[in-house]
Amino acid sequence: MAYAEKRTYDKLARKWRWRGKYKLLNGKWASVSRDDNDQPFYTERSAKEYAAGLESDLRRGRTVIGSTQARTTLNSWADTWIDSIDLAPLSMKEYRLRLKNHILPEWGGVAVKDLSPAGLAVWEKRLRIHLSKNYVDGILTTFRSMMYDAVKEGLRLDNPVPSGQSGRRGRYTPKPTMEKATATPRQVLLIARNALEMRGLNEFALVLTSAYTGLRIGEIAGLHRDQLDLIDSGSGYRLHSVQQSQYVDGAFAQIENKYSSSRGLIIPRFLADVLRELVESRPESEWVFTAPKGGRLIRGGDWYSETWKPIVAGRAPRGVIRGAKARAGVRPVLGVEGLTPHGLRHSQKVWLDETGHPRVAVESRMGHVLQGVEGVYSHVTLKMELAVAAALQGLWEDSLRPVVDRREFGPYPPLGPPRRKRSPRNLPGGSTASRARGVSVGVTA
Repeated sequence: MAYAEKRTYDKLARKWRWRGKYKLLNGKWASVSRDDNDQPFYTERSAKEYAAGLESDLRRGRTVIGSTQARTTLNSWADTWIDSIDLAPLSMKEYRLRLKNHILPEWGGVAVKDLSPAGLAVWEKRLRIHLSKNYVDGILTTFRSMMYDAVKEGLRLDNPVPSGQSGRRGRYTPKPTMEKATATPRQVLLIARNALEMRGLNEFALVLTSAYTGLRIGEIAGLHRDQLDLIDSGSGYRLHSVQQSQYVDGAFAQIENKYSSSRGLIIPRFLADVLRELVESRPESEWVFTAPKGGRLIRGGDWYSETWKPIVAGRAPRGVIRGAKARAGVRPVLGVEGLTPHGLRHSQKVWLDETGHPRVAVESRMGHVLQGVEGVYSHVTLKMELAVAAALQGLWEDSLRPVVDRREFGPYPPLGPPRRKRSPRNLPGGSTASRARGVSVGVTA
């Protein structure tokens, strides 16, 4: 049975302090000297009643939070928690940024036990006014994980961050369907031709490799030339993706593929020709894809705004201006508005689903692992891989056929403000690139 014992005299309050003693389930005794508001006990009765309540909670299977844990702030817990988790470098960077920029500025000084679902709901509404849905969802995921571990550590009794699976409150809003923009093989060819005109063979090959292998942009940047097997000895032309290139803590690094999805892919014959042409054009480089001057390929914000966006959305022609050379215009490809490089990866998944290949072969090519019994008993065979490569080769050949019954390009976009002068790029020759550049594209605006 719980009881209280006198401890020390508080000279400031001019009262004796008491502490409560309560029995644990293992028969040992524990003590508590402060209540839920972090106030000491100044009477024997208050200490005894609080200790009796803890003892009752233990018998009912509830977690008991000690006085030390009750005083732990979110700042203190975040320092401990972030060092305890093990994630990929880019995920760790993102978690730290979410804590630094959004979670700790709002809640850092609050005790973990004092976080309330209602207060967090108000904060979440404010975030959603100014930030995108996906970004806010990421912040809440980080916060929820941290609070889940806080419960396991005994810092609080429940997780205050809603999981989205609890009872709905407030107005009903249907869950939005986030459709990812994808491209047909024909549209991919037109995008690749724009890339060839703007940046040369490197960008032409990059667009086609992304669409016809499903590799992520970091995995493409991490390809070494010795990871290409461009001689078909009966098992197809192959590409081996074993790492991706990223900046980690401000420095270039080669890290493991996302989800440890290292894999070898059989590629269609036309893509093997394109990649052979590319690597032979610069025999001194260890990389398959390079920066314009031959260095490592790292795709950042400038590339997305100055290269990727124009090859999809077009670029106006420009005469000589302020000493900069004139440049030809690039017309936007219709029907792929908002397409991202990752959308090319999604496009290949759509093509393979449409052509009816076994799910295990498709998911393996995408770097995914089938879950459950299907994943245990399904296996990829060489026959499946060769069938996928043959189907992709057929899609490429179909995309080369002239189109005359519809418009494929839009008008030039308006000329924007002059940009910084960039180094010229020579377009290497080659049969595949030349054929693609010379394809008839039908009626244009």
